[in-house]
Amino acid sequence: MTSASAHRTDAEHVTRVAHYYDANTQRFLRFGEGTSGGAIHRCVWTPDAASPVEAADTVNRLVLQRLSGHVPASEGRVLDLGCGVGATMIRLAHSMDVRVTGVTISREQAEIGATRLAAAGVADRCDIVCADFAELPAEPRYHAIVAIESVLHSPSLADLIPYLASRLHPGGRLTLCDDWLTDKDRGLPARERCLAQFRAGWRVGSLHTVAELAALAERAGLRLLEDLDLTSYLRLGRPRDRLINLIMGVTRAVPGLHDRMVDEPFWANMIGGSALQTGLMRGWLEYHLLVLQRE
Repeated sequence: MTSASAHRTDAEHVTRVAHYYDANTQRFLRFGEGTSGGAIHRCVWTPDAASPVEAADTVNRLVLQRLSGHVPASEGRVLDLGCGVGATMIRLAHSMDVRVTGVTISREQAEIGATRLAAAGVADRCDIVCADFAELPAEPRYHAIVAIESVLHSPSLADLIPYLASRLHPGGRLTLCDDWLTDKDRGLPARERCLAQFRAGWRVGSLHTVAELAALAERAGLRLLEDLDLTSYLRLGRPRDRLINLIMGVTRAVPGLHDRMVDEPFWANMIGGSALQTGLMRGWLEYHLLVLQRE
C-alpha cells in the first residue's frame, strides 16, 4: 500500500469513528452504565465501588492516584485523549489544580462537553478540542496524557505512541485504559471471527497485546511503570448483554445481514459490544490500565 493510499484509508477510518460517536453519544449517555456522572466508559466494580456511579468513577480514581504528585500544581497541563463529554476532565479539574485539554473526534461530544464544563464551573481551566488526536499542534507539551477506551480507535498505535511521547515533558506520564489482545487461542477461527466483529463494530483501528504496546512504547522512549489488569472487575453477561448476544446470534444466521448492519452506528455498537463480551469472557481480550513514563 502506498503512503497516499494508507493516509486515505486512515482518514476514512477516522471519519467512521466520528460518525459512530456523533450518532451514538446521546444513547450512551441515556442508557450507559455510569450515566449520572456523564461517563461513557465502562463501570469497573472494584471492592470499594458500591454503586454504578462509583464503579463508573473507578478508572478516574485510579488515574488520579497515579498522577498525584507527578503533575505540578497551577502550571500543570493534562491532555485527555478521546475525552467524550468531559466527565474525566471535570473529575481531574475538581481534584487537581491543573489545566486540562480534552480532544474528541465527535462534534456532538465536543458541544455537549463544553456545556458540561461550564455547568461544572471548570471552563476557565478546561477546554475541549474537536479534532483527530493524532493531528494536534506540537505545542504545548503536557505533564500527563490520559486515554480511557480511546487509543484502540487509532489507525496505528505504532505511529500514535511516539507522537504522544513527543508531546510529554520529560518525566511525563501516559496512562492508557483499554482493551488489549491476549495470545490465547491465536489462529482459532472462532477467536478470529470474534475479533473481526469487535474491530468492525466498534471501529477499532489498533488492537495489540500489552507486550506489543510496551515494545512500541520503549522504542518511543516510554517505560512501562504499571500494568493493572481490571478484567475481573467488569460485570459481564448481564441480562441486557445476554439479550444482545441472542439477537446478534440470530442476525449472524442470515447471510450478509451482519455486513449491512455494521455500517449503521446503532447496530455496529451492538455487534462490537457482543463480540467484546465474548472476547473478554473467553480470555481473548483483557481490560488493563497501563502507566508509562517518558524517560
